[in-house]
Amino acid sequence: MKTSELRILFVVDAIQGRNGVGTYFQDLVAHLETRVAQVELVSPRLDEPHPCQGLSLPMPGDPTQRLFLPRMRWLTQRIMTMKPHVIVIPGPGVFSFAASWIAARLGIPVCVTHQTDYHSLVNLYWRGWFAGVARRALGWLNRWMFRRAASVATISEPMMSQLRELGIFSPHLVGTPLAPQFIQTPITEPAGQVRHVLFVGRLAAEKNLDQFLALSKARPDLQFSIVGDGPLRAMVERHVRQQSNLSFHGWCSRETVVQQVDKHDLLILPSSVEAFGTVALEAMARRRLVMVTPACGINDWPELAGGLFVMHAHESPLLALRRLEQMPREARRQMMLEGERAAREINEQSLGQWSQVLRIAARQAAHLPRPLPSPTFALLRRLAATAEI
Repeated sequence: MKTSELRILFVVDAIQGRNGVGTYFQDLVAHLETRVAQVELVSPRLDEPHPCQGLSLPMPGDPTQRLFLPRMRWLTQRIMTMKPHVIVIPGPGVFSFAASWIAARLGIPVCVTHQTDYHSLVNLYWRGWFAGVARRALGWLNRWMFRRAASVATISEPMMSQLRELGIFSPHLVGTPLAPQFIQTPITEPAGQVRHVLFVGRLAAEKNLDQFLALSKARPDLQFSIVGDGPLRAMVERHVRQQSNLSFHGWCSRETVVQQVDKHDLLILPSSVEAFGTVALEAMARRRLVMVTPACGINDWPELAGGLFVMHAHESPLLALRRLEQMPREARRQMMLEGERAAREINEQSLGQWSQVLRIAARQAAHLPRPLPSPTFALLRRLAATAEI
């Protein structure tokens, strides 16, 4: 089947535009709209609630986010009406499990993505016996979902290794697409020197925000900005009140992020855990300097190496920034130009990789066992058939 003939449904637990996973699929769907017959993203939204989202609970440890439960009747009805060739889910999650359960009973292939280093996040947030239980539980859930999938995709070589350790021996490597705004908006020519420094992302422990804030305090000659939201918001706001060279913009739309990137000379991603680091790719596409830690998965794409300034292991952002400033001005400009070129190429490459993964998954429909609906699912089908579309 050709890519242009496919109907694809993405079912995602992450709130659209609020973290890396939510942003990834929002951007991917925006590109696929012109490449496939039909594509739809089912995921919670905060600004305009999606019909799929039902009750919500506070996210443990992060009052800025909520855990939404899916409306099963609506989701079942949507899948039966759309008749997708493939359902794509990141796992594990409540929406993911719901879509997987429905797909199994309708004989629809499922593609599962692996985009979060759960093992490292557990080690960062929890300790002792609870961390051990959480690691084993997440490992079991991931293995269960991956082995039921028609295809499995991930975004970096280290994540590929994690899949192989779970017994998935033929995962697909896919790149990270850029939101159309980062490609189509005319670029504002960057300044030749570093005067304005930016952080964009969740305000959470794995982002090492304390190091970014320490840098802003140590360099009063520069202006620093933070875009994002998360459990460490109060800490950021406290620093903003104490420093005249630090500003905080909260969560921003994709269009506003483009504007903020264009207003700055350097983006810093000081993360200790980062499966990829989409914002780094976005800043590269806008012809900006980008500084990342060795922990960022974007470093594992050789095609992007020429456009990245990578901190040394255990090097502080302050020392890394001094190294960057000591580079010849022309060398920094070449890094920005190379970054822009590579980011745009990786975007096209990523869309080609996804097209291949989706075609492969769609072909698996003929090999799936004949679905045997349970009494519960039969009831859901009757409810969906009588509901308003």
